[in-house]
Amino acid sequence: MTRSEPIAPQALPTPELLRAWLAAAPADAPRATICLPLAWAGPEAKQNAVHLENAARDVEAKFGHTGTKPGAFGARLRALELAAHGRPGPAAVTVLLDTGAARAVALHRSVPYRVQVASRFALRPLLAAMRRSSRYRVLAVSAGRVALFEGGPEGLAPAPVQGLPTSLEDALGSEKTENELRMRGTRAGGGAPIFYSHSAARDEQKLDLARFHEALGRVLAGQLGDGAFPMVLVATDEHQVALRAAAKIPALLAEGVVRNPDHLSPMELHAAAWPRVEHWLADRDGGSWERARNRGKGLELLDDVAAAAVAGRVRRLWVDAARSLPGGVDIASARIVAPALPDDDVLDALAEIVVGRGGEVLPVEAPALPSSTGAAAELH
Repeated sequence: MTRSEPIAPQALPTPELLRAWLAAAPADAPRATICLPLAWAGPEAKQNAVHLENAARDVEAKFGHTGTKPGAFGARLRALELAAHGRPGPAAVTVLLDTGAARAVALHRSVPYRVQVASRFALRPLLAAMRRSSRYRVLAVSAGRVALFEGGPEGLAPAPVQGLPTSLEDALGSEKTENELRMRGTRAGGGAPIFYSHSAARDEQKLDLARFHEALGRVLAGQLGDGAFPMVLVATDEHQVALRAAAKIPALLAEGVVRNPDHLSPMELHAAAWPRVEHWLADRDGGSWERARNRGKGLELLDDVAAAAVAGRVRRLWVDAARSLPGGVDIASARIVAPALPDDDVLDALAEIVVGRGGEVLPVEAPALPSSTGAAAELH
């Protein structure tokens, strides 16, 4: 690859695609991971090209120390396209560079500058971004508005659902309950008529709302019954309580946003709903570790975690997102060993092995880590 062949940053990979990348990387050859923060406003924006050139030189120097001819690696990194057609680019880019390929991934959040050439890729920043990218849905409900949105940490976009009513009026139409009016006279034998309601308006409103929520529930259960993505309900208390009672939607998170969504834009809905998703992810992950440990399927000693990772027995691995532990994992013995290259890191090795064998890796901040060793594993 030469500079005339640009590398365009792509969207976050799926776990399956990331595993394919790892499988395609040549075995027993150094691998480079470059994390490049970018800026698109102010004086810092002019430094992007400088930072890229510095990273290319750092890559060349580090590959040179491994005994590998370094020139081609710097040229491949310099081919990275920081922005397309003059438009602002991502907040950061992670590049996975080996002797066979160079792959760049756009990140929506900035990451610290890092250039590492080691026996394994340093996947933790990328895996953290993939974890934060959890897809989710927002269901906005009021009498005047029903709308579904889908997105991730970058924001939401409308996600039309076939047959989903757009309002209470659309759901009930001519079947909407009306106050039944009756007439009686003012005195015996007739006289001026007086109109009165046969049933309380409040009761009729409750009846309409119940039918409205049941109609929503039927459509949503039929179209979104897989529960693939968590869903946040944005609605007033009245709709929060009644819709949850009437519609059994497994993906609906217990913690909703109590607001009238009538005039909220997708950006405002995302700002209100995304923290609920992050909270749910943290609770889900923490609860998973507690359950695994109580069943005897939780490991935290690094040698034990390494043996389970090599054997493909790790379902989920928590790793410290920032900690550095020099060393590696020997596949033949399934043991932690001294570093073969200066940048080798035990936690990076564990992360790559678990991802490559189909497990899930969750980089977390140290206070949220279930163990003090730097890693914790939940077994199959």
